[in-house]
Amino acid sequence: MSVKGPRKAYEDAKVHLDVLGEVHEIECKVRVGRTQVHELLPLARSLSASILAISTAHARAQGKDISCQKGCTHCCRQLVPVSPIEARRLGEVVAAMPEPRRAEVRERFVRAIGRLEEAGLVDPKAPKGRAALVSKEATSSAAWDDVSRRYYELRIDCPFLEGGLCSIYEERPIACREYNAVTDPALCEALDPGIEVVPRPSPMGDVLTKVTGELTGKPQAGIPLPLALEWARAHGKTVERERDGEAMFWALLRVMEEDGA
Repeated sequence: MSVKGPRKAYEDAKVHLDVLGEVHEIECKVRVGRTQVHELLPLARSLSASILAISTAHARAQGKDISCQKGCTHCCRQLVPVSPIEARRLGEVVAAMPEPRRAEVRERFVRAIGRLEEAGLVDPKAPKGRAALVSKEATSSAAWDDVSRRYYELRIDCPFLEGGLCSIYEERPIACREYNAVTDPALCEALDPGIEVVPRPSPMGDVLTKVTGELTGKPQAGIPLPLALEWARAHGKTVERERDGEAMFWALLRVMEEDGA
């Protein structure tokens, strides 16, 4: 790859990924030259969408239909982790909203955090920029199951949910994009362990979190969506560091492969 023009540019690329046991050629655009870490987001979204299309077609070939429909909001009350890069982007999205909507959305985040603190899921004494929920479970998987269940029991609407619809649909987190249930919506309503979703060979939100840690030199964790704006204000600049765009592309692909794509 080579840089076109005196400033940052994109190059067309084709990658071969093993998705659900078959190798697929996927086209994408790669930022080249000195690039800020957060600029990986468009590439990650593009790769995620291509892989999801393959996984969805695979599920339908097995006779499974996507049960997620417009107006179904069960997943909008589930615990949604976002990568640090996405948290920064959500901060930008909210900052660009006109008043009074911007203030209303920010107030929803504040109320959501307040409820998490009251429920003991967030330590109110922790410094701003918190990125973890509180659990007494010893292992990471048990802790995730614990906080996910306790979070859903609170029935906290996503701060971006308006009139039963996602108000930032084009900017929604990758975890939301990749969540496509193929079982009865009643299972989602009950957060039943029997929920089946379209396979996610390499959850891109997790990939972004891991690669961000590598590129910034600081271990990163997925951020619960209600804490995203707070995190972005406190730590958003950590993902504004510059790295070589092509090197970031290869780092992303390597972590995807390690995670199973």
